[in-house]
Amino acid sequence: MQAWVIRRNGVSLSSVELAHINTDFVYQGNGDYQGLLQHALLDADIEPMMESVVQWIDQARLILQGTEPATAIGEQCGDPVECPFRSHCSVAATEETPEPDYTLDVFPRMRSALKDELRAQGVFDALLVPEEHLNEVQLRVQECSRTGQMWLSDAAARVLEALPYPRHYLDFETIKLAVPRWANTSPHRTQVPFQWSCHTEEESGELRHAMFLDVTGDDPRRQFAQSLVDVVGDTGPILVYFQAFEKSRIAELAALYPDLAERLEAINDRVIDLLPLTRESYYHPRMRGSWSIKAVLPTVAPDLDYGQIAVSNGTAAQTAYAEIVHPATTDARRQLLTEGLREYCTLDTLAMVRLAHFLNETTAWRYFLPALNNDGARFSHAMREGAPLDPPLQEAAELLRERCRKADNRVIPDAVAWLQRKLRTGYARTQALVQELTAAGVLSSLVERQKQR
Repeated sequence: MQAWVIRRNGVSLSSVELAHINTDFVYQGNGDYQGLLQHALLDADIEPMMESVVQWIDQARLILQGTEPATAIGEQCGDPVECPFRSHCSVAATEETPEPDYTLDVFPRMRSALKDELRAQGVFDALLVPEEHLNEVQLRVQECSRTGQMWLSDAAARVLEALPYPRHYLDFETIKLAVPRWANTSPHRTQVPFQWSCHTEEESGELRHAMFLDVTGDDPRRQFAQSLVDVVGDTGPILVYFQAFEKSRIAELAALYPDLAERLEAINDRVIDLLPLTRESYYHPRMRGSWSIKAVLPTVAPDLDYGQIAVSNGTAAQTAYAEIVHPATTDARRQLLTEGLREYCTLDTLAMVRLAHFLNETTAWRYFLPALNNDGARFSHAMREGAPLDPPLQEAAELLRERCRKADNRVIPDAVAWLQRKLRTGYARTQALVQELTAAGVLSSLVERQKQR
């Protein structure tokens, strides 16, 4: 198109080529950017298309004169990138077909082809998708969306309870630049870490916070690595959210600084990923199919609000860093953004602390202690003034007893979630039943169990 316009304006072109960034380029420093750009000759590619340009223009003018094309959304809307008009074009969002509370996009990892097939059949509501199209996780999302109740098991709690102290909750912020700023970095590929935040939790409950942040514009990696190994020390698990990110950055630092390599690699050996633990044990309908920390946090700790700070997500953190180190940025603006980075990264690790506590403490009702009488109708010590338990409690207790009998133990690791499925009740109602069973002496919480040891 550009070549066609230039030629129509009487400019003779000797050749047409595209200069694009070479992502294999490694900047060596000293301002030498020779090789940063690659040049691709396009004459042979564009010449066969030049005669079609006039037709393209005529077609575009016809489209502008008419109404919007009646094209159903499909795979083309997300390939090669997400179209910004997707929600506008969605048939389900039109006045004729009001958008449902939960669209098909709520299902994690559902194939685009299947979504297109369902929409072609007139199914736009996630609650109406037949079960045979859904896997176990998607069925859980559908059920929680239908009932408005969260789902919770103790998969995470079993892991978290076994972790020793101190526990370190760690998060990084990085910057990727199109034009490399520091030696031994490549455009768009090298993620240079400039900030870490770490909350350290002791067995006593004491919580300490430490942070590294370098916004001088100098290469931050050496000080980043050195300060990190000093703070996390040699003991205690290191909890992150999506471990591939932090572990990859640590491995890169280890390769860059051989004298710190052993300690950095030891850090990677201690990493525990909270993301899969959360995915395996928790879902809330307000998460809308996402287990990102930004989706999970409002459902477990609504008092921690990213919306109240100047930097609210990872992309904003990169943008803030780039603006801070730019020479034209005013001191006031630089100070505002620096404080925003401090608050944002601190909130990320505090969010992990709160999430870990939620996953552990909410599933603390986990022990079925006393045995039922032989007739299965009453509990020897769970009587209230000589009367048996109410029918719903009796049914729940019988189910728990049967489970313990089959498992040949007296431990119920996920009483609420398990009973919820068996009784077909909402989470809140099932949790209330479990609490009543605990008050009656049928169940003992983790806290009480620990007191008895």
